[in-house]
Amino acid sequence: MKAKRRATTLAGIGTAITVLLGAVAILVYVSGTNGVAVHFFYIPIIFAGFAFGDVGAVIVALAAAALCGPWAPSEVTAAGPIEQPLQDVILRALIFFVIGVASSRTFAELKRRLREIDTLYDVARSITSSLRIRQVLSAITEHAVGVTNAKACAIRLLNRDSSELELAAQYGLSDEYKDKGPVSLDGSELDRQVLAGEVIEIANVARDPRFQYPQQAAEEGIASVLSVPLMSKDDARGVIRIYSARPHRFRLREIELVQAFARQAAIAIENAELYEDIRRNYFETVRALTIAMEAKDSATYSHSERVTELAVQLAQKLGITDDDLELLRFGAMLHDIGKIGVAESALEDTDRISEGQIFYRMHPLIGRSILQPITFLAPVLPVVVSHHEYWDGTGFPQGLKGDDIPRLARIVAVVDRYERLVNPGFTSEHDPITPREALDTIMGESGHRFDPQIVSVFSWMQTHADKPTKKPAEEDAAAAVAPGSASSEDGKSTEPAS
Repeated sequence: MKAKRRATTLAGIGTAITVLLGAVAILVYVSGTNGVAVHFFYIPIIFAGFAFGDVGAVIVALAAAALCGPWAPSEVTAAGPIEQPLQDVILRALIFFVIGVASSRTFAELKRRLREIDTLYDVARSITSSLRIRQVLSAITEHAVGVTNAKACAIRLLNRDSSELELAAQYGLSDEYKDKGPVSLDGSELDRQVLAGEVIEIANVARDPRFQYPQQAAEEGIASVLSVPLMSKDDARGVIRIYSARPHRFRLREIELVQAFARQAAIAIENAELYEDIRRNYFETVRALTIAMEAKDSATYSHSERVTELAVQLAQKLGITDDDLELLRFGAMLHDIGKIGVAESALEDTDRISEGQIFYRMHPLIGRSILQPITFLAPVLPVVVSHHEYWDGTGFPQGLKGDDIPRLARIVAVVDRYERLVNPGFTSEHDPITPREALDTIMGESGHRFDPQIVSVFSWMQTHADKPTKKPAEEDAAAAVAPGSASSEDGKSTEPAS
């Protein structure tokens, strides 16, 4: 549809140019080529250069020159038309040709600049709309390839611990080239120079000793490389590289454009780090709140942390996205926050039909009322409210059933039950049992209490666990809130879903 619309537009423009040429030709034949009317031929020539490029401009220029050929009078007097000299015809044709080419090249440059501005705007918009660093950097590499007509682009970030430039995003490179080996500062003079702040252009990677993998580059079809430092507040953070498939001397405008992309990438990294700091502080505040709540009972101390750890592991196996994984961390940590408003005696009545159980069943709603004033926690309220809903609709507080129960709440429900079964602190509900017995209990409640798919994946996860995982208190808090912290870059699980 878009191609058809463009073809219709170009046909309309061609018709307008033809009509305009005819109208100007009539004026010229009436007044002569020495009159003002001949200059009106510039209009269709320039118009053709804008719409059709060099070819269109030259064709219209030659058509205008033909209409003003020797058969057109130079002047029209009372005695009759006066023929124009041949040199005037040739000079006019050359002028028309130059105007056509110049206008075409000017409009082509304007279109190129507009495309570059649009691209930089799109990158800036992606930075403001997403704080997922890999997503933003991937968009930058794709746009860089598009506007420079290069073969590929890659962004590598410096790991200061290993002194390696690790691939953060790329577009256009094969898996074989990406896996060619580490890019270390010790083995790459090129990258040492770039990280020192230089822009390095290699016209022929096969002959430049500074390039670390010339053979692999040749196999990939890479001939030339432009490397630009990725600087943030005078601090080298990495390298953005443009790969050309043919020997190429990068022009100043291309280098400036890649430097603009490098600045955008640096802004994206700074935003992601700021986001990480804010989320880390939020998470630590939430964690402190739950620890304070659970501290009154040493037997159940750190229950929410253990539930969070298991929930995140399970969610990763289920292929939960990065955004949902972050919500799950907050929701799992706060799932029992409502118990702070329930008397301890009522917390013991988790199964019996009694007045205490009525108060116990209110704790999800109490949790919602506690968290509602906190705006940034609004997305996690479904986990807090619905983690006691049952798959068959017999749970509380709303009696939701099946897929009506939020998926993150279904995940927390499974791991919360499991953790209570294996934790000897919850002696009011049962005698302590082994993890295997707890897993059997969970599987027996599949389809009644719990989502069968989630139980299946949880069973697979627990059965194939090689060794106990670290306690969440030992984990780096940044890992709990850092962007892109799912099990894979695209948020998909690599494990079978059983």
